[in-house]
Amino acid sequence: MLIILTASLLPVVLLMTYIYKRDTFQKEPWPLLMKAFGFGVLAALLDFAVAGFLQRVVPHPVSTPLNDALYEAFVCAAAPEEFCKLLMLYLCIWKNPHFDEYYDGLEYAAFVGLGFAGIENVLYILTGGLGLALGRAVFAVPAHFFFAIFMGYFFSLARFRYEKRRIYLFLAYIIPVVLHGTYDAVLMFMNNLRGETDTMQEVDALSGILYVVFLVFFFFVWRFAVRKVNRMSGQ
Repeated sequence: MLIILTASLLPVVLLMTYIYKRDTFQKEPWPLLMKAFGFGVLAALLDFAVAGFLQRVVPHPVSTPLNDALYEAFVCAAAPEEFCKLLMLYLCIWKNPHFDEYYDGLEYAAFVGLGFAGIENVLYILTGGLGLALGRAVFAVPAHFFFAIFMGYFFSLARFRYEKRRIYLFLAYIIPVVLHGTYDAVLMFMNNLRGETDTMQEVDALSGILYVVFLVFFFFVWRFAVRKVNRMSGQ
């Protein structure tokens, strides 16, 4: 069990440490950051109920590799997960006096997202074995981190730019959903093709390339978001 917990949570801890050290403004209190992490765990638990509700009210389209991938990616994964994370982020930090800088939105959103990713990692590795640990550490956990950066960026804009608060809160939800859903849908579609093609090696290679392309894109957006919040903060 200790090995599973270490394999599941080590990438989460590394990313939390990274974003905390990147805070060159007033450092946030660790107890509040850990609260945000705990709210991320709660978001993962709430996600089971929200995803189940959406699957009951949103009918599954005619089954094809593409339709199945889109349904699973958006209805079962992206829409409920990002809703739960945004809700917990709002409940955790919106009215807290420590939320007083643009960077704070990115940091607290990242901790919520990594709390979600951490418990999800534990559950996946418990059921699928340690063989999943490396792939999830390299791809799945960073993906949740980057989705949270998008959420936190617009969440901060909503907090400090009152005149467009509703628009920015909507963007804090819909942009991560679109990116998360697209990311999952492409990879799920490639996985569905494995069962319908004799060229599995080509499909696996393309999937790997897409993983790398997504993460490179997310990395550059992260850099862009940090530069933007630095300028908005007058740094």
